[in-house]
Amino acid sequence: MDILPFGFSGFQIGIATVSIMLAISGIILGVGYAANDRKLKEIGTAEIYQSVINGVLLGSLLLAFAQGGIITQLISQLTGNAGLSYSCPGFMASNSAICFAYNYLAGSSNFTLLGKSYTPLLSEVVGLLLILFGLNTGLGTIAGLSINLVVANISFSSVIMPLLKEIQYIIGILSTVAIGISMQSIILQFISVTALTAILPLGLILRAFYATRKLGGFLMAVSLGMYVVFPLSYLFNAILISTYNSGFSADQLVQATSSLSGIQNSYFQQATRNQTAENSLGSEISGAVSSILNTLSIPITALLAFLSSLIIQVFVLPAFSLVLTVVSIKEFSEVLGSEAFFGRFDML
Repeated sequence: MDILPFGFSGFQIGIATVSIMLAISGIILGVGYAANDRKLKEIGTAEIYQSVINGVLLGSLLLAFAQGGIITQLISQLTGNAGLSYSCPGFMASNSAICFAYNYLAGSSNFTLLGKSYTPLLSEVVGLLLILFGLNTGLGTIAGLSINLVVANISFSSVIMPLLKEIQYIIGILSTVAIGISMQSIILQFISVTALTAILPLGLILRAFYATRKLGGFLMAVSLGMYVVFPLSYLFNAILISTYNSGFSADQLVQATSSLSGIQNSYFQQATRNQTAENSLGSEISGAVSSILNTLSIPITALLAFLSSLIIQVFVLPAFSLVLTVVSIKEFSEVLGSEAFFGRFDML
């Protein structure tokens, strides 16, 4: 029964719950007529209506989220119109929006959006971190070198330290960005596994009972908001950011790292040369370091601009997605006869 969106057991339990509440409501209504009790009649009639509504909701949600259902087709159409090509874990395959959002954040291969290929954010950030770690190590080693000449002692620390601190600052931000991407990808995995198979069935069951009706409606609204609105907002975010190009390329950083390795090798291989050779070595290393620092100024500036776009993609736009999801949950809750309490979000 793969076509059942919330599992065969959840579907059976939902039908059983609706049937039981219909029977109980009928008994209450019958007792009310037998005792000619107006209050029991009203309670029995109201609960019968609610049970019928729950039955309609159960059938509607089943048709909406089953394979080929209305919502499933709508999500597939929206993602299809964006010219998407992506890959993701098999358990996400039933929702193309979640599948794309996961690939966009932490996928294992490139994805295509509007005819252009992109690298997943986590892969891009990790690749940058590896390059910067190598660059940081190389610059740190060069900063610690000193060449003893007859009249002076050459040290590169004062020249390299400002750039080294800036690189370490960027590494710290990129590490935070990587954690943010990982957390969001885990949230998407959680939504994919639980939204329709656990939260939605639980909401349907709780909504069948008078005491937990509002809680059940709220849980149903949460599952709909998380499963539909939240992942689709990532598609919208990706389309927005696709028009931006920082012009950053990591090739120059890689070349600088290789050059630093060459300087280190030259220093250690010739450390035992005579004084004349040391003078020549000091001049050689000074020129090479100066050239590398000048070369790095352009890619570091571009990297800072690229870092800004990463922060927008990982923190700013997902905050917009969260607000959009909260608003949708509030609206769904009202439709389902419940209330959503989000503290300060209630102003939305």
